[in-house]
Amino acid sequence: MCEFCIEHGQGTKWYLQTKNYAEELLNEERKRWITDFYEKFEEDSTNNLAILDKLVPPDLATAKAGRSPLLEQMKEQHFGQVVPLEDVEKILDLTTSITRVPCACRSALHGIYDDRFCYNVAIFKSNFWPTGVFEQWPDYSKGIEILTIEEAKKEFQKLDRNGLVHSVWTYGTPFIGAICNCGPRDCIAFRMMERGQRPFFKAEYVAAIDLEQCNGCRDCIKICPFGAITYSPALQKCIINQMQCFGCGACRAVCTLEAITLLDRNAIPVLAKEW
Repeated sequence: MCEFCIEHGQGTKWYLQTKNYAEELLNEERKRWITDFYEKFEEDSTNNLAILDKLVPPDLATAKAGRSPLLEQMKEQHFGQVVPLEDVEKILDLTTSITRVPCACRSALHGIYDDRFCYNVAIFKSNFWPTGVFEQWPDYSKGIEILTIEEAKKEFQKLDRNGLVHSVWTYGTPFIGAICNCGPRDCIAFRMMERGQRPFFKAEYVAAIDLEQCNGCRDCIKICPFGAITYSPALQKCIINQMQCFGCGACRAVCTLEAITLLDRNAIPVLAKEW
């Protein structure tokens, strides 16, 4: 299991533990941290990407090996993990409050404030997510929506079919406050990956293709945001590099033949520590 599951999951998936969404974690210090995070997000994101762009090859190798100061800072303060649709729905079932907000990444990268791909979740009633943290920024607060669990599930199902990667994010570990829906073009985390950083863990799953079912259409290759799928001309089938797979399920969502399933990463010895 990932280090968060070991430390905060009581031997199971840490993001399905209600204690990690608890109101007592949302203390005044953390509220200030969250407000400060959003206030500085665009500037910090631009600066961090610029720093990574200036890395010389030895530094880039260090970053890709997961030993960069930026990554260590992310681990301490704001870190995430990929989760497939079925686990997103389990998280939503835990909640009593779901707030859909404009995506901070898309605003930072493209200046777009009406793309609502981020969901703040809580297991308690609070005005902090709907209004408290965002009310000072009209560009964000004007696009806020309160959704029911069923409404949120339907929206995530649509996003899943469109190939977006779902991920949970902490606001100061272990407090989970957001589920994001990301793609390579629109996500700061993906941009950081292109530059040798990886600010989120792989999922607790890994994809597998049933070669008997696969017809080699390659739709899964087109949708995979991690470049983990290739085509074998000899077999005329698609092949998944499970070491490279993040277990997001995007490939599964587009496979009309249902040839792709998600397996428990922890049950495959060679992958059990590949996060």
